[in-house]
Amino acid sequence: MGDRRHAWFNWSLVAAVLILVPADARLSHAQGFGRQNITSIEETGASDASELGPDEPDSQGLDGSNPAPGAASPNSDDNPGAQEDATDPVDPNSTADQNDNDENANRAGPREPGEANPGNLTSGEPLTPPDGIDVSPAGARDAAEFDLSDQRTARRDPLLYQIEDLNPITDNRTTARLFRQEPYDPVGIRVGSFVLFPELNLGTSYYSNVFHAPSAESDVAFDIVPSARLVSNWSRHALEFSATGILSFYNEYQTEDDRDYQLEARGRLDITSRANIQALISRQQFFEDRSALDASSVGTRAKIIEDQAEAAYNQRFNRLSLQFRGSISDYSYGPTEDAGVVTNNSDRDYTQYEEAARAMWEPKPELSPFFEVAVNHRDYSEAAQSDGINRTSNGQRYRFGISFGNNGEIVRGEISLGYGIQTPTDRRLHPVDGLIIDANASWRVTPLTSILFTALSDVSETTTTDVGGAFYRSAGVEVRHALRSYLVVSAAFNYSNQDSGDGVISDNEFREILGIEYYADRNTVLFGRYEHVNFDGIGVPNDYIGDEVHVGVKLRR
Repeated sequence: MGDRRHAWFNWSLVAAVLILVPADARLSHAQGFGRQNITSIEETGASDASELGPDEPDSQGLDGSNPAPGAASPNSDDNPGAQEDATDPVDPNSTADQNDNDENANRAGPREPGEANPGNLTSGEPLTPPDGIDVSPAGARDAAEFDLSDQRTARRDPLLYQIEDLNPITDNRTTARLFRQEPYDPVGIRVGSFVLFPELNLGTSYYSNVFHAPSAESDVAFDIVPSARLVSNWSRHALEFSATGILSFYNEYQTEDDRDYQLEARGRLDITSRANIQALISRQQFFEDRSALDASSVGTRAKIIEDQAEAAYNQRFNRLSLQFRGSISDYSYGPTEDAGVVTNNSDRDYTQYEEAARAMWEPKPELSPFFEVAVNHRDYSEAAQSDGINRTSNGQRYRFGISFGNNGEIVRGEISLGYGIQTPTDRRLHPVDGLIIDANASWRVTPLTSILFTALSDVSETTTTDVGGAFYRSAGVEVRHALRSYLVVSAAFNYSNQDSGDGVISDNEFREILGIEYYADRNTVLFGRYEHVNFDGIGVPNDYIGDEVHVGVKLRR
């Protein structure tokens, strides 16, 4: 234990040094915040260069050097009219607003803060994808979608140029891009026809209630979170590979150490200008949270391995869009041990098969009603040890909602309302049904303030005696505001509930979060976050409260 404390102290000292070193980097902060900086992939031996849209200020040259030709002055507030249209360095006659008929042209139109600026690396044209590569090939677009009288209002079709919207209910990276307000976009590292985005988080965490129990035990931990994304830069089709690891080292309670990881590959095959196929395959390993329905509050935690494969076919008919998708998810639970007694959790292993169909009508680009139907089958190979009943079940989900698109500059995402039911095949267990609310929408209230709305509904699996499942609902709202272009604060409130409908399970969790981020420079972000959780279960012995504090530094490229 002494060696472990000594190692934890050394890691904390390293993190503290990393936090203090860039404290005097204020002069390198972004000047404009209504629009995010547009920076290029660095060539070998070359410095960052910016490509500007018609209204986008440049963040380069803040150290006193001259900005790139055609760029705004370093202080865009003092010289708001200094911007010029960007010109392709290879083709002097090309501009940011050139006609779509050019096969090698970039897509026209303004870019919202944080949106990628597609380009061609082989020709030297800048490219700045902050959270993915959105490359819009001219040959894959429909001319009817553009107003040629004003190409600055042209929009990109979210059906064609996004990988991350394979499942609009659970994929929210496009929505989060509008919500997050950052003065810098990651630059990335060019690797052939791909771009690599590495990131490393180093931090320290304090937990007042490690085991989420009525009798609180506190501890501190050192956290390491490495991640990397490799995304393609092609005129058609797309590939994306990502890997994330979560390592935590607790000072006292080693059973709470995390050794989590996630590996994922996504792809998009552009069949025509109005049809594509998207696919995903992933593996995720994580340790069960102490607050989960069937988790133990003592001993070791169950290691969960989730393997997932998903595919979707998207077809557009003028204003009508159709999506057909299917997925297979396999969940495997490892054994737990307490006081020398080993519990085999193989009865919790199951495989889920899901199919869904969605139809969406687009009267306006940013307002499209949709209807979705999904069915699933959850297959258990063993009966539960608690009551000898197999938990295999069939489910249906019906959703009607409004999509705001995934490229708007003010509102983005979707909100839906519907009905869901999960029916066990064994009649000794009653069905679980109820109202489902799903939301994944962001609203840019002002250039400095944004709001994120989230909601998710599903039926949780449980091996609790004589219970076939619990309806899970969560809802949250988060506000993000920029005090300065380099200093961003946030506040969030999340509520979740699990209810089996028979009085056996009824849990409510309230969580309040405060956060702050300091952008020391393009590659360094200092962060702090405070969370307070209040859990209210059936009976006083199940209630608990807890506080968490996280501080650290994010290093990225």
